[in-house]
Order: sequence, then C-alpha cells, then structure tokens
Amino acid sequence: LAAFDGALGGRAQVVSVIGEAGAGKSRLISELLATLARDGRRATPTVRRTACASLGEPTYGVLARLCREAYRVDPGDTLEVARQKLAGGLRLLGAEQEVAAAIAPLAGYLLGLESGDLPRDVEPEQLKRQMFLAVRMLFEHRLRQGPLLVVVEDLHWADVASVELLGFVVDQLAEHPLMLLVAHRPGFDARALETTRAAHTAIRLAPLSAGESDALLGALFGPAAHELPARLRELVVGRAGGNPFYLEEVVRGLIAAGVLVRAETGWRCAAEASGVDVPPTLQGLLLSRIDRLPAAARRLAQEAAVLGPVFDERLLRMVSEADAMETSLRLLQEAELLEVEPRPAEADASPAGRGPRYRFRHALVQEAVYQNVLVRRRTELHGRAGQVLERLCGEAPERLEDLEALGQHFSLSADRPRGARYLVAAGDWARGIYANDDAVRHYERALGTLRECEGCDDERLAVRERLGDVLALVGRRGEALPHYEAAQSGHAAAGERPAQARAWRKIGGLRWDAGERDEALACFRSGLALLEGQADQIELAHLYQAMGRLAFRSGDNRAAVEWAERALRHAEQMAAGFTAAGSPAGPDGAREAAAAVAHACNTLGVALARLGRLEDAVARIERSVAVAEGHALLQAACRGYTNLGVLYSTLDPGRAIETCQRGLETAKRIGDLGFQSRLYANLAVAYCALTNRCEEQGMGAAQAAIELDRRLGQLDELALRCYREALALAEGAGEPQLLFPCYDGLATMYLELGDEAEAERYMLKAREVCERAGLEPDSFIVLPFLD
Repeated sequence: LAAFDGALGGRAQVVSVIGEAGAGKSRLISELLATLARDGRRATPTVRRTACASLGEPTYGVLARLCREAYRVDPGDTLEVARQKLAGGLRLLGAEQEVAAAIAPLAGYLLGLESGDLPRDVEPEQLKRQMFLAVRMLFEHRLRQGPLLVVVEDLHWADVASVELLGFVVDQLAEHPLMLLVAHRPGFDARALETTRAAHTAIRLAPLSAGESDALLGALFGPAAHELPARLRELVVGRAGGNPFYLEEVVRGLIAAGVLVRAETGWRCAAEASGVDVPPTLQGLLLSRIDRLPAAARRLAQEAAVLGPVFDERLLRMVSEADAMETSLRLLQEAELLEVEPRPAEADASPAGRGPRYRFRHALVQEAVYQNVLVRRRTELHGRAGQVLERLCGEAPERLEDLEALGQHFSLSADRPRGARYLVAAGDWARGIYANDDAVRHYERALGTLRECEGCDDERLAVRERLGDVLALVGRRGEALPHYEAAQSGHAAAGERPAQARAWRKIGGLRWDAGERDEALACFRSGLALLEGQADQIELAHLYQAMGRLAFRSGDNRAAVEWAERALRHAEQMAAGFTAAGSPAGPDGAREAAAAVAHACNTLGVALARLGRLEDAVARIERSVAVAEGHALLQAACRGYTNLGVLYSTLDPGRAIETCQRGLETAKRIGDLGFQSRLYANLAVAYCALTNRCEEQGMGAAQAAIELDRRLGQLDELALRCYREALALAEGAGEPQLLFPCYDGLATMYLELGDEAEAERYMLKAREVCERAGLEPDSFIVLPFLD
C-alpha cells in the first residue's frame, strides 16, 4: 500500500513479491486488489493483470496479453482488425490521429500477428526501438487518464523480451502514477526491472512459522478448529512445512478421505490422528487427490496437463480419447483441479478456440499431473497435440503463439525434426524483432531437439550458424565462436566450400571485434582461398568487403579502396547474372547482390573521403544511395544520405540541406529514429554553419535531434559512463576511427563539467591518434562511423 501511495504521488514503483511455489504470492496480490477496491480514500487505479505460463511465453507474450485486454483484441482477430482496435482505443484516450496511425502498424509484431518475415526496409534493432517507443506511448496515454497498476504473476516464466520492455516502460515513465507489481520465485533475475529512476520494493515471503500455520488453520475452520485433536493439528502444521498451499491441500485431502467431517457443531475428526496417512511431498499429496477420481477423469487430467496450464476445450476434445468428457470435466472442476477461464465471447474466433477455455487451479497441480504421465504416453500425446494444431493452423502458421506451441509439442514428440523446424521459425521471428535473448532460447532448444536425430546434420549446422549470428550480435563472442567453428568444420566435412567460406568470414568478424587483427585477417584469407576460381559465388564480394572494412578501420585507406573496388566489381558481375532471365537465385539473390554493391560503394566512398578525394567519394556514395533505393534497401540509403549530407557541407552547402531533408523523409518512412536523429543534427549544422537561417530552422532541427535522442533513452547523465564503456572497447580494438570520437567526446564532456585538466588530457590523446594514423582531426569529425 505504501508503494501504491508513492505511485499516486507521481513516482513509478516496482514491487516484487518473491516466494516459493505455494507461498501465497497470488493470495497476497488478490488481497491488495480487494483492499484498493474497498478503500475510498485512494484513487481507484486501472488494473491490468496477467500470469505467465509454465510452458514458456511467446516473445513479448506478457505485453501482448496486457494490450489484448486493454484494447479488447481477441486472439482470433486479424492483423487489420487488431490495428483498428488499437488505433480506436488510442483515440478514445485522447491520442491524436497521427500518433495512433504511427503506433498501430507495430501492433502485429507486439501481438505476434505478423508473418514473421523481416521488414525489408527496417533493421531488427530499429524495429525493436520503434516497438519500445510505441509501448511507452500506449502506457503514457493510459496514464493520462489516471493511475495504472500492472500485475504480472509467475514472472520467472516470462520471455526475456517482455521483462526488458517492462523495465524500459517503468524507467521512461518514472514520473507517472504507475505501479508494476510482479510475483516470481526465488532465483529469478529481475535486474532488468531495476532502474534508478523508479522505486523498487522487494517483499520476500518466508515459510510460515508454526504459530502462523496454526492461525491459518483457524481461519480455514473457524471456531471449530480448536475442537480438532491437537495431534492432528500438529500433523497438518508439521507436514505443510510453512507452505500455505501445502497446508490447504493437506486439509483438503483429509476432508476428501473422510478423516475430517462436518457435523452440526462444526468440524470433527473421524479417525485417530496417529493413523492418518499424509503424503510427505506436495506432489504426492496432489497426486493422491487425483488418484481418488474415476479413471476417465484421471486420463483427461493427464491429457489436459500435456496441453499446458491453460487450454481450449476444443483442442482437448480433438486430442483426447476419453468418453463422456463433460462428466470428467465436471468432476475435475468439482475437485477444484480445473476452472473455467473467463474470456470474451468473441474469443471463439481463434483457431483452437471454439467453446470454453480451462485452466488448472494452480500451476503446481498441472506440473504434478504432467510429471506423472508415463514418458511414452507423454510423447504420444504431444505428437497428437502437434498434429491437431497443424490441422487447425494450416501449413504456414501466421501467429507466433502457434509457432511456439507447435515447436513445443513436436519437440517433445517422436517427430523431433518437425519440432525443431517450428522452433527455428519462432527463433527467426524473435530475431526479426531484435528479441535476441528469446531467439537464442528457441535456437538452443531446437539444437537440443536435433542432437539425437539421425540424418539431421544439415539442420544442426544451420541452427548453430543462426545461434552464432545472434550471440555475436549481442556481444557474446565467446559463446558465438564455438557455433561458428562447428559450422565451419561441418561444412568442410560436407565439402560445402561457399558455406565454409561464409563461416570463416563470420569467425573473422568475431576475431576483429575482439581486437585480434592478425587472426581476423587470417580467417578472411582462409575464406578467400576456399573460393579461389569460383567466380559465381556472392560470398566472394562479402569477403572482399570484409577485407576493405578491416583496412578502413585500421586506417589503411588505400588498401580499403582496393578491396572495396574488388568487392564492387564482383558484386556487379553477380548482380548482372541474378537479373538475367531464368536465374535460379531469383529476387533474393538479386537483392543480396544489390546490397553488396551498395555497401561496397559506401566503403569506397568513405575511404576516398579520408584520402581527401571528396568529389570521388561523393560520386561513390551517391551511387550507393541510388542502388539502395532501387532495391528498397532503405536502411543503406539512410546511411548514404547521412554521409552525403556531411560531405556536401564542404562541396555544395545547398545540396547538403536538400540531401539531409531527403534522408529524413526516408528515415521517417521506415521509422528509423537513430538515423533521423543524425540527419536532424547534420541539418542543424548545415543551417547554422552555411546559411543565415540558424535561428529560423537550424535550432528547430537541433531540438528535434535532441528530443529523438531522449526518446531513444540517450540521457545526458548517462553520456559520461557510456563514453567510458565505449573507450574501453575502442582501446581493445585499437581502431583510430573508434578511439578519436571517444577521446574527443570525453574531452567535450569534461569541459562542460569544468574539469579542464581531464579535458586537456583527452584532447592530447585524440591528437596522438590522428598523428599515428596520419590524418587530420577534421576527417574523423566529418565521417566518424560511416563504413
């Protein structure tokens, strides 16, 4: 309650309720909600409550359910209907039409309704940024209506992307009446929710003491509790071990067994306490209760447990072999093992959603029943569930939730390769929206599924390469390297030279990022040697480009020009072949070749700029932009526009402004806020340094860049720490073009802080970098990170 009062005061709160299974986390939360509903002194909050499933959550699954509830989006709604509901709900909350129109297109990725294909004009990292900002705006508009209480139970089963996004929302809306109340078991790492900008309270539920357990017995039986034999009370309290759920189940078992019976004067014990048999574990106690049910009800409970903690009756009917299912369902509900989950009537539109949806009363019940199913029968039931879902969802599932469910069931069935394929598809989906930790989870599970499969070598290699790609992307180089090495060895054994060369290129990239220049160079050369005489491989262009970037980053701009020109020539040859009629590579091959041309032209341009050949540099980067736009490679086009805007400021100031404006249009079209910020900054410099319109338009552009940086989480108070972290990485790599901006930025920061001695020290370091590289400081300032 104190934390909620703090939220009402305008400071966001995070409250974690931590306890073992059955410790009373859900009960405590329910009591809080009931108290808030009764207490007229406090403002009544909007409450959004959800719980995570023990079988795992889809990427952004927690936020998806919260949004579905808030905007009445049903699982069966099409993408267009979901967007309309989201936009309509935002307008009801006071959002402007253009704001609602900007957020709604992202609904498909958040709700898992998109096809899973990567948007061709947006990189995954940018898409993730857009989604985070969109969710922040959703919460912000709701908070304008009053306080918001978000409750997430069983957070230990949540997907990583949801936890990260919840932490982002709390951090960004720290000065709003927002409270995030989560419940999880000990051992869960909740650091992603911690922020210095919001208060965090942890409530740890320890086991009940003997006196507290006795008091709970009194609450369950009322005054009649004192009539129970002391030895029976001691038995119940001792066996429960301070776990409230266990204690309640012990009592429930004694009542079901006829040991405790209700009389006119209250409860009484119908047997000697010394002869009462109480299972020593909670799982045993739950199973003993289930064993008292008829055989048909027990079988149905097992079939339901395989489907998960929550399941649709329609799916259960198609998987189960039980007769008289209505009778068994009624018995399971009467035994308080299952309950009907409330949901809107229109929810029947989902593929598996005809009729009611049920849930196990407690996650521990589902876990106990599932673990008691014989492995052979469990395998058979998972296979049957997968086949039913395939029939319901079609050959190409369009929902992330369906992909994950199919992967879950088939990976635990006899048809493991099919499960692995669905898990890989789910991983690709997560990777496409930059939910990299969830992508790793899916890929690792797919790899584990394939380990015991015969004849699956190609699939295993493909998964290992995907794992390496994602782990490398998030900086986990030590974990990525073994996967790339395994892929390289596997491709070598299979005689797949292009794939082997690709693996060498990726290993070389890891070596370079680790500051191991010679090793990186050796890897690239190994890849080139494998493709000697194979002029029909696009991988050659990628390797030439890698050599060019390596030279550019090392400050050897002449070598960079030579390698980039080779990459360009080869990519052009490949592009001509791919566009020819009847090319087996098709549109994807042509687009890959076009991307290689655009990147080679860009690398060539920035290297020429460093050599002082600005007009040649402009010509190359202009071509990079033209090729990129011609093949809808809009991210590459934005990079080119950013470079051109800076180069034109020296050669043609009028075109600098025009180019930045064109680049801004492109960046806005794809929603790339990072490039928008850079282009606004370039535009501000152009207006203020090259025209007399600084006050009129330059300051507005500068303010727009600052506002975008703040929306992206680039806060002034974090700059110094980020510069230091960047410097540590740059010094490890030793790249002049990375070192100079770090030294120069730290010098500027310390000047603003009034520490002239530190500022001068970093200025000297920046000058030394330029002298060693044989370059002027202006060349670094003009083109800092544009390869």
